[in-house]
Amino acid sequence: MTPPYTPSPHPLGPGSRPLAAGPRRPGPGTMPLPGTRVRIPLTDRVGDEGTVRVLAAPRRDMVRGGRLSPVLEPFADALLVDAWIGEKLVLPGAWVQTEVLERGTAISPVPVAAADLRPPAVIAGTPDRAALCWGETVWPLDLGGVVSIPMASRAAPHPLSRLRRLLMVAAGRRAEIALTLWQDPDFEIPWHDVRLLPRAAAWFELAQVPTGMRYADAEAHQGVGRARPRD
Repeated sequence: MTPPYTPSPHPLGPGSRPLAAGPRRPGPGTMPLPGTRVRIPLTDRVGDEGTVRVLAAPRRDMVRGGRLSPVLEPFADALLVDAWIGEKLVLPGAWVQTEVLERGTAISPVPVAAADLRPPAVIAGTPDRAALCWGETVWPLDLGGVVSIPMASRAAPHPLSRLRRLLMVAAGRRAEIALTLWQDPDFEIPWHDVRLLPRAAAWFELAQVPTGMRYADAEAHQGVGRARPRD
């Protein structure tokens, strides 16, 4: 049985007291707590919006043994979130800049469960020495020095403007996006998540990630993240 997701100790974290019932907006320089949610507009139409929920802040919630994993360093100052349109989960995990929460409209929080922690998978390195980095797990990729790495899967947190477009693409509304480049079906969408790329399964197969493996299983398999032995 998978244990509940418990962030690293924090004076106001869910591990020390329950989430407040009403909306809350973090103060300047304060990372929002797991479960914090905001609404962001997708277009100018009233009610056309998405919901973003905070899953973790790396420097606070994903530090193990007093340090942050090197593979999470590109996202050290970002937030791990999931994103919804209505009742549909459209982005299971995305790294975003803090402005997404700062500019959104706060709504009531929803607690984060262990199964909700599903970080994006990105490709790091070069064609000569590459790896599939899925959260804190690392899976070597043998690209033979010739297979190019999609720029869309490189590590980088999304600003609000890009997250809004990603949500619309994920919802099948590509034609509604104002920027012509994003409407082009041949345009490589900057998902920064290998799982969302065309033929994503092939990258996981190449990295020899066992078929059907969940992120919690991957942590346990490599002894990292929440599965790291306690000192």
